[in-house]
Amino acid sequence: MSDLKSSSAAPSAGLLRLGMVLAALLLLAALGLFYLSLGHNTGDQQVGTEIVITARGCEPNAVTVPAGQPRFTVINQSERAIEWEILDGVMVLEERENIAPQLRQPITATLAPGEYQMTCGLLSNPRGTLTVTAVAGQPAGAALSPKALIGPLAEYRVYLTLQGRELDRAAQALQSAIAADDLTAAQDAYRQARLIDQRMAPAIGLFSDLDQRLNARADYFAEREQDSAFSGFLRLAYGLFEQGSTAELLPVADQLRADIQQLRERLRHDGVPAPQLAQGQARVLQAWHDQQRTQAQLTPRELDDLHGLQQGADKVVSLLAPLLPDADELQQALGALDQQLQHKPAERSALLRDTQALAAALQQVNGELASAY
Repeated sequence: MSDLKSSSAAPSAGLLRLGMVLAALLLLAALGLFYLSLGHNTGDQQVGTEIVITARGCEPNAVTVPAGQPRFTVINQSERAIEWEILDGVMVLEERENIAPQLRQPITATLAPGEYQMTCGLLSNPRGTLTVTAVAGQPAGAALSPKALIGPLAEYRVYLTLQGRELDRAAQALQSAIAADDLTAAQDAYRQARLIDQRMAPAIGLFSDLDQRLNARADYFAEREQDSAFSGFLRLAYGLFEQGSTAELLPVADQLRADIQQLRERLRHDGVPAPQLAQGQARVLQAWHDQQRTQAQLTPRELDDLHGLQQGADKVVSLLAPLLPDADELQQALGALDQQLQHKPAERSALLRDTQALAAALQQVNGELASAY
């Protein structure tokens, strides 16, 4: 009887050891996947200039890079999602939004020699400085042919003028509905104004100060929804849809209207720089994708936002496609997103995929146009 017990015990011990080895291997594999998910780079990947975002700002707070297409890796070591921008005055040259805590985000920017600023997490944090130095033998010309883009830029300027006029009317209707304490009318006016705002998002996004007041998310403020600096469309949406009330929203609507009027004036004088026509549209699509990728579900308002962004992209693509050596990929990406937006109900994973594909196709446009002239 004792021999039987010992013979049955031996395989059990062996199986236990084998199970422990397999468990250890699985744990190592899981740790490896987790390591990769945090965006750590292997030795053969380009990291570029690393910028760490903490609760207080950028580290280092002053960075120098060569002109051209420097690569950055932004590392979020704060406790909340952040955005990082490169600014030329109030003009946004490059940005990434919704970088989650403990993640790394690679960014490649096209920069001419000069002095720029960096936003560093919370909008109340001090800004960093970015110095871009000239490189010997490097051509200093613009990436796009100004002559080829005279017509598209003029047509886009007219488009923004007309859209700005509609946006002002919608903001006035929203203002009046809130003043009358008519919640249903205010919600309807909000949806109309927000749709136009998203059509114009590439142009609005060029002006850092106005974009922050009109479109900044609550997460980018120290006190989130309760922060006194939180304003614009998303502050109104919080009151109208989440709280279901117009209370205390009239000053926000007044400021929104004033900011829209200032936006129209700036666009009347400045227009949109040629390289930002495609790049700006790519940036806002990518920002929508990055924000929704971290959400559990797609809300009706977020879907409405994408409809507006797609309509804006349709205009940009119609202007640039005739100039491209091969516009098929860009037009196909736009068509795929348009088809997905027609689905009822919308399929979140497909929308994320097609939005990112269109953003990626738009990011290639400047290079394609530069090589064509």
